[in-house]
Amino acid sequence: MLKTATASKTNSVPTDNTVTSINTSAKTQNDDTFSESVRMGQFVDVEVGRIQQSRFKSFLIGVKENKYLILEQPDSKRYGFVRDILVEGQAIVIRTICEKTTGECIAFNALVEGILNHPKKLLFISYPKDIQKRELRSERRNTLRFPAKISLANQTNHIVGEITDISDGGCRVEITVDEKVKGIKQDFIFIEFEHPQTGIVQNVYSKVCSQRKEMNILSIGAAFNEPLQVQD
Repeated sequence: MLKTATASKTNSVPTDNTVTSINTSAKTQNDDTFSESVRMGQFVDVEVGRIQQSRFKSFLIGVKENKYLILEQPDSKRYGFVRDILVEGQAIVIRTICEKTTGECIAFNALVEGILNHPKKLLFISYPKDIQKRELRSERRNTLRFPAKISLANQTNHIVGEITDISDGGCRVEITVDEKVKGIKQDFIFIEFEHPQTGIVQNVYSKVCSQRKEMNILSIGAAFNEPLQVQD
């Protein structure tokens, strides 16, 4: 089954300039998990061969299960020099985020299998076989759902949402937004919630680390300005 989607703005992918290939003996996941963890239209980082400067940002446009992935070609104005070396058989490294599940960074080796210039400029790459995963958070988050309120600095109004996972250092919260809303422009927000373990109401100043939108649900990854003080 071929899945496709239009590109959308998502959170950025942490990169490690010392990594130019994937260690297949590292923690890996199977193909089914890969399909369940990523979504069409999400952001990916592409490293061409072993040339550190030859990296570009793209979006996952489509998947043919166990066959190939489809990405957008790099923008010619910004990455023209990279497009010149993208040929069939070229080795690349893909890095992206498990947006639909754990929030981990995943990376894998691939080969360029085809280039399409009309009607859209697309890049076909081989389907991942061995995938390396890297945890981005310093604490393990507990997956659960409970109500929360989001407000901006110096504002009394709030937006009702739902926390979907939480740790002492941060959380992910989902809110329902209008179709025209792309995301929150502020870098910092207040998140108010009743802690599920203690029942204590907390109003935590938090940094917005990532945002993604699916349909009318905006998902916000936030890091607390100070770790939660939880007393059993």
